[in-house]
Amino acid sequence: MIATETETARRYIITGGPGSGKSTLIEALETRGHRCYPEVSRGLIRRESRRPGGVMPWNNLEAFARLAFAEMLLQHDHAAEAGEVCFFDRALPDIFGYLQQRGLDIPTHYLETHARCRYQRTVFILPPWPEIYVNDAERPQSFVEAEALYYAILVAYESLGYELIEVPRLPVESRCEFVLGKL
Repeated sequence: MIATETETARRYIITGGPGSGKSTLIEALETRGHRCYPEVSRGLIRRESRRPGGVMPWNNLEAFARLAFAEMLLQHDHAAEAGEVCFFDRALPDIFGYLQQRGLDIPTHYLETHARCRYQRTVFILPPWPEIYVNDAERPQSFVEAEALYYAILVAYESLGYELIEVPRLPVESRCEFVLGKL
């Protein structure tokens, strides 16, 4: 199902490169009572790492993108049914940035599906922040690679007509206030 109703609920995307504080910001917004959707990729990486021959973005990005796309679409549709303000830790256009950064084409049906989705045109983007960047099992990229992904994601969102608002490098509570003040 793809929710295409008139935009009554406001679905905001929080994006940026790996390790820029998106998930921490999402958790803080959720603590304040907002409906939030976690980053799909981290959950998929955890799940796929437990499977023999699991699909990982660094080994098979196209297959991983298919899994992430399906999960992100489910999040979108759930949010549409919920009918309230909500925040996503990444969304469908992030997949486009990842694919383009690796020189891969975006499948036409991804673009067609995205065109029918209802996200707010205002997107909050978190810039690279070397002081908080940490590698872990689900984030093996170097900071330089994370920066390159940030710019690819930025270009993907801009090319789709989103208005990007950069969230300043501040403590998480100040970031929450900044985001909520822009709604």
